[in-house]
Amino acid sequence: MKIDRMEIDDAGANPKKLADAITKQLGDTPCKVDVRKIAADIDIYEIREQPLTGLAGCLVVPEDKSIGAIAVDGRMTEERKRYTIGHEIGHYVNPMHRASSAEGFKCTRKDMLTHSAAPGDKHAKMEMEANQFAAELLMPADWVRRLLRKKIGVDLQHILDMASLFEVSKEAAARRYLTFAAEPAAVVFSHEGKVRYVRKHDDFPRLSVWNGQSLHPDCYSMTNEKERGYISDVIEAVGHHWLENSRGVSLGEQTIAQANGYRMTLLTVELEEEEEWEPPLFRR
Repeated sequence: MKIDRMEIDDAGANPKKLADAITKQLGDTPCKVDVRKIAADIDIYEIREQPLTGLAGCLVVPEDKSIGAIAVDGRMTEERKRYTIGHEIGHYVNPMHRASSAEGFKCTRKDMLTHSAAPGDKHAKMEMEANQFAAELLMPADWVRRLLRKKIGVDLQHILDMASLFEVSKEAAARRYLTFAAEPAAVVFSHEGKVRYVRKHDDFPRLSVWNGQSLHPDCYSMTNEKERGYISDVIEAVGHHWLENSRGVSLGEQTIAQANGYRMTLLTVELEEEEEWEPPLFRR
């Protein structure tokens, strides 16, 4: 099916509505979204893969955005190329996004990780919205819900399944997963025992470790010796290994070792119910 661009033009500037205008034309079955075909259908006439210095991707368009061309860093994984193409399509279809230079939109790897913007920061706002669009396009909300209805609880395997089905990075899948997970959770990405970055649900408690800091040497993610690619069981973790305040919280920890010292850890919480005190009964 060819994507009808008029459906997109009527969606306004909201990233989710723009993505919905495309994905509703793709059917109901969760699958890998063909971003290259979508780009071609909406008059992006070329997607070039080549080494890009300091950039993940760029979008070249005339002022009226009647046509466009995308370049992505050819050295990236296919998953990251797909996300970058989705990101650039987000700039292309959003009527409020305007390039800051004659060369068009130039997007760095940092831009691909922008998920918030300070008031008045127009560049960050555009990059945040392009990322919101890419996530909605590659992992449509209805498809994610349909997939997770068949899953029980919260588990790293769910994230890996999403990454595989939608052909996105584990990081992108984790962020999307946390939005729809059955309970508040956090995913910690680390390398050689140091936190690279964290993705967490808004309701998850404040962590005691953050970007650039070392994991607690006694936490399960540091001490388990399972081979690479093996997803551990969920164990009851020591609260202060991960949380600033673990009082009244039961913390679950699950981890998987990846190549070259990289690791992904899933944390889940359960609030411990306090027993209600009842006054003793005295016989007369």
